[in-house]
Amino acid sequence: MITLHRHLLLAFALAWLMLAGSIGPALARDALPRPAELEPAIDFWTRIYTEIPVDRGLIHDSSDPMTVYGEVPIAEPGEWRIRRQQVRAALDHYRQAFTSLAEQSMRAESALQARLLARLPEHADGDTARATAERLRFQGGLRERFRQGLERSGRWRAHIEGILADAGLPPELVALPHVESSFNPVARSHAGAAGLWQFTVGTGREYMTVNRVVDERLDPWRSTEAAAALLTQNYERLQNWPIAVTAYNHGRNGMLRAIKAVGDRDYVRIRSEYTGSRFGFASRNFYPSLLAAADVDADAERYFGDIEREAPVRPIRVELPHFTPMKTLLAGLDVDLEALEALNPSLGPAVWDERKFIPKGFPLALPAGDEDWAGAVAALPGSGLYQGQRPDRQHAIARGETLSEIANRYGVGVETLMASNGIANANQIRAGQQLRLPSAGAMPTPVGGRHYEVRPGDTLGAIAQRHGMATDDLKALNALDNPDRLQVGQELRIDGAPRVAAVDTGEDL
Repeated sequence: MITLHRHLLLAFALAWLMLAGSIGPALARDALPRPAELEPAIDFWTRIYTEIPVDRGLIHDSSDPMTVYGEVPIAEPGEWRIRRQQVRAALDHYRQAFTSLAEQSMRAESALQARLLARLPEHADGDTARATAERLRFQGGLRERFRQGLERSGRWRAHIEGILADAGLPPELVALPHVESSFNPVARSHAGAAGLWQFTVGTGREYMTVNRVVDERLDPWRSTEAAAALLTQNYERLQNWPIAVTAYNHGRNGMLRAIKAVGDRDYVRIRSEYTGSRFGFASRNFYPSLLAAADVDADAERYFGDIEREAPVRPIRVELPHFTPMKTLLAGLDVDLEALEALNPSLGPAVWDERKFIPKGFPLALPAGDEDWAGAVAALPGSGLYQGQRPDRQHAIARGETLSEIANRYGVGVETLMASNGIANANQIRAGQQLRLPSAGAMPTPVGGRHYEVRPGDTLGAIAQRHGMATDDLKALNALDNPDRLQVGQELRIDGAPRVAAVDTGEDL
């Protein structure tokens, strides 16, 4: 049955929260705790978010109180190789200055050394200077990115605030996407995290659908509900918010190990005393960076002046009753491709280029308005809807075959073939290995339409003529590579539906 889903995602989220435990009173809707010991770190991150532009950064002590020793210029974001070189050079320059101070019995012989000496504790000795040199770190500015995040946040802020309130979560958590992605719904990290809330694949699959066809990490609405469920479970397991928030970065099990190692659930003690190998600068500063982001988010005009936030996006959801090709959808609904892409970012590239169908049951997001979207979906022709997903095509590597030969055979690029199969080295393949081809397989059974079962003596041309079709159309409709290799009993679609372009025209596997 087709149903309208304005609140479908909220229902999903509440279901997850109920699985996690009781909702509301068991959680802490009050403001997040703010230990005094964190104020220097909060001040540091506030400065990064509001004062330091993206083409500058701070050289600072990675340990508390995160003393800043200098501000240096760097290349714009995007020029990553140059930026890395400049950061290394700046750190080397400052480290050498500290080392020289130690070698000179803490007597400054340059203007930089004098500035650094003035920032060290009184009576600091050579060992202090050398230890400080080892702890130096660079942090790039984020002023422009934070402002852009404030502007983008208008699209989903009401939804996020509503989900947090319904789940009984602290309101400051609305600022967590500032820390994770600057409210960029398609952000991706080097570690494979994705979306507004930066879920990894593994954690994402615990709360959402994450595969090649649908990746709900990229859906701001669905991923918000997943984040609320994750944070709820963190809090119920770890029993206080600073540790629960840190677990969003470091992992729930990682924070349980920290509690066990320190022998206490006191966040300040864990932050200062825990020495786990993976509990580095990012994990130690995740909670104070969130508190700083929440401060700035709540008083944005103070730091940035007038902010023009983007208008809220509130799509209507219609659950698709069948596997649906994108071309069928676009032909039957009065909506353009650009609007569909913007509202349904979780659909993967294979859906948009027709290699895969939109899955049955997918809550399709459509523009809000007076349109009867449910009626329009119900009226889609059965000949263009399917009972199953379009299968992958595969190739079994034969002895002596090279990836280049296989790519040429199927008319795809070597790099594309490698990316589709996670192959890092084209020379490291083996006989018998199954390759997934970046092309569409045969069409599955449609919801409506006719079929023909191949009989002894049939040819594709004769079948096509018998049913008033062109041979090429019948071949394309059934994704047949070789029309001379029909099998008795094989079912062919003959419903005369619009031609489906075959991406791959290689030989049978």
